[in-house]
Amino acid sequence: MRRWWGTTVLVALTVGAGGCDSVLSEEKLSTFAPEAGVCHATASDERSPKSYTPIPCSSKHEVETFLVGRFDGADAAAKAPPAADTEAIWRVYESCDAEAARFLGGEWRESRLAMRALTPSAARWKAGERWYRCDLLEMHAVDRWFPNPRANSLRNGLTGDSPLRYTCFTEPAESGDTVDLPPTSCSGPHATEFAGIWWAEPEVEEITDEVLDAGCRSTVSGYVGVSEGDLDGRLDVFALLPEGEPEWLAGTPGVWCFLYSPDRPLNTSLKGVGRTGLAAAR
Repeated sequence: MRRWWGTTVLVALTVGAGGCDSVLSEEKLSTFAPEAGVCHATASDERSPKSYTPIPCSSKHEVETFLVGRFDGADAAAKAPPAADTEAIWRVYESCDAEAARFLGGEWRESRLAMRALTPSAARWKAGERWYRCDLLEMHAVDRWFPNPRANSLRNGLTGDSPLRYTCFTEPAESGDTVDLPPTSCSGPHATEFAGIWWAEPEVEEITDEVLDAGCRSTVSGYVGVSEGDLDGRLDVFALLPEGEPEWLAGTPGVWCFLYSPDRPLNTSLKGVGRTGLAAAR
């Protein structure tokens, strides 16, 4: 099995100090908080009133804020915003993740969408700000992980037959530790198909090639509707591993699993075709 590392993804939680905010007086309390239901022209970290310039989502933009929440309890009483490897920031991520599924009508990880969360800078936290902000971004492609500007909201963007979802791809082309994987229609010739996400169990201490192979073989066989043994001699399996995703940082890593037909093109999706459909496709 071959595995490739993807480009660093924007789902990583964005925390830390913020430039000129460091001069903000600790005694000067701030009432600033971002808004939900607005968009932003670029994917910059707009975390202060001076740099915060939301626009309507009908305008060209890279980022959409779908949720703004507030820290409370012990998390809010902390002297500094939560670091990237803390339980507090993981709770923020879980809040964003749950709302993203409702907002989109589907699982953002199975699409060309990235999610990120922003918290106040250290200086603005000292000034009393306790908000967190959840954003979504449309990316160009699974192998072109940078924002693709749009001019409408992503609300319900993954319902039905969404063009944002990962489906089928051409022949993968290896480029160092990354892969070129242009999308194509599942109803025409294609070599590769997205089969789903495999999540490592918490007790897995090291994600080796053998662990990935077993995980993605299970994912692919379930997607096709066959036993793992039925894949032998018919389909290869490979994984893409996003770098920096919060699940990895929190110890519950997930990878994108793909089926690959190396010898002859497929002309239809293999989702749920079973043993008979797999034999006919091959």
